[in-house]
Amino acid sequence: MITPDLLTPSEVLTNLIAALFVIPIIVGFVIKAPKWVVLGFIGILFSFSDSTWGELRSQGGNIYSRGVGLFYFSLLNLILFTAGAALLIKRLANPYGPRMAPPMAKYFGAFAFLLAGHVVAGLLLGIDLDVILGQSGFINVLNMLMFMFLIISAFESDRDMTRLLFMILAIAVVRGAFGGVRYFLFDGDTANPYRNFEGLNIKIFFFDISDNFVAALAAFCAAWLLASPKVKLNIFTKVFLLGVLCLEVAAVALSFRRSSLIGLGLMFVFLFLRLPGQRKFFFALIAAALLAAVASVFFQHRLQFSTVNDGGILQSLFYDIAPSRGGIKDNRFYELYAAAQSMEGHWLFGRGTWGTFSGDRELLSYHGDDFGFVHSGFGHMILKTGFVGLALFLGMLVTYVMFYLRHRHSLAGNARLVADAGFAGFLFWIPTLLIGTPIIEFRTMLLMGLSLAMPFIAVGLQRYQAPSYQVQAHYAVA
Repeated sequence: MITPDLLTPSEVLTNLIAALFVIPIIVGFVIKAPKWVVLGFIGILFSFSDSTWGELRSQGGNIYSRGVGLFYFSLLNLILFTAGAALLIKRLANPYGPRMAPPMAKYFGAFAFLLAGHVVAGLLLGIDLDVILGQSGFINVLNMLMFMFLIISAFESDRDMTRLLFMILAIAVVRGAFGGVRYFLFDGDTANPYRNFEGLNIKIFFFDISDNFVAALAAFCAAWLLASPKVKLNIFTKVFLLGVLCLEVAAVALSFRRSSLIGLGLMFVFLFLRLPGQRKFFFALIAAALLAAVASVFFQHRLQFSTVNDGGILQSLFYDIAPSRGGIKDNRFYELYAAAQSMEGHWLFGRGTWGTFSGDRELLSYHGDDFGFVHSGFGHMILKTGFVGLALFLGMLVTYVMFYLRHRHSLAGNARLVADAGFAGFLFWIPTLLIGTPIIEFRTMLLMGLSLAMPFIAVGLQRYQAPSYQVQAHYAVA
């Protein structure tokens, strides 16, 4: 990354043009129509993949990295900062509006203070600012909280929630159709480490975990509408939603990402528990049929891994956790062990946003030369911020769960669906937080922020618009 003191004259001119023209335009849109800015952001996040790992040929930068080199951050990240600041000023100027997520404000302040401390400490140690504020730290936690603030503040009516639900289903269907054509008629996702790196005869629907989330969220919404006894749908809508459900479940199943399948399973267990008794049996039959189809395809392809690692069926199921094909030491558990060994006396506050770990480079060859992250969101927070940062992160998640559980029975109509979909989305991310790399991924953390924001939107709008707001079990998608 190029730091500002090394910019060429043409790059300085580009920065000035952005500052003088682009930023005011963004501010104007945020002040006049914040919901369209947020919906546009969600549309980008739902439509464009971020991960390129697994491709034989690097495609270079993508929409999430545009601008890096000219600035400390990508253009999308700069737009996020600008929009967040503009909306905050607007809210401060007009305090008579919905305040739907006060529990999260303290965590934004705490993480901002924590990052500021890391900036001061890093600069004193001679660390470059772009390294301190890099994606491999925990700045995406702040990005996530800022995106939550944007979403919660921008949506101001039941119609806005309907637009959000429609966008989730519409983009997921388009993405699913695109992935289906690519999978069945061509070679599937080009980012396919199983085929490209291991030589296995496997096509995948989507490798990016966030694409799997988009499909899983749409599948949950479709299943919720089909299973809810208070939603009246005509036959054409039922057929459409059933098609959406099958398409999106197939997208997750044919991506062969274990964490995605576990996340999808958690979402549907949650939906099963939310249904009234008379609907549970019908839903269980549908879920069992889908599970059987998914399991047959998943295990058929997963068993190919046993031919390359000589570890049998059980190890083939955990193959991408153990990418080096060895015993218990030679896998991602060893990665976490090596990271723990590298903590030394840094357990309380971590090794800093710039911190790295060390270990057997041969066993960790899948890391390349980048040892600034680990394959666990919680482990990554310990590495960078110690138990202090992990406690803040867990406290934020616990606060979110308690908020949802406290208000879930008071919601109806669109508000109930939005809140349930948000909590289901949070359940989807749990396996990724345990064994994935969400903290270092801009797109993943913003989509996680969407999941966390949805119950606050639902509760806040229903409360803010009462008593004039009459909740109706009416859905535009019906």
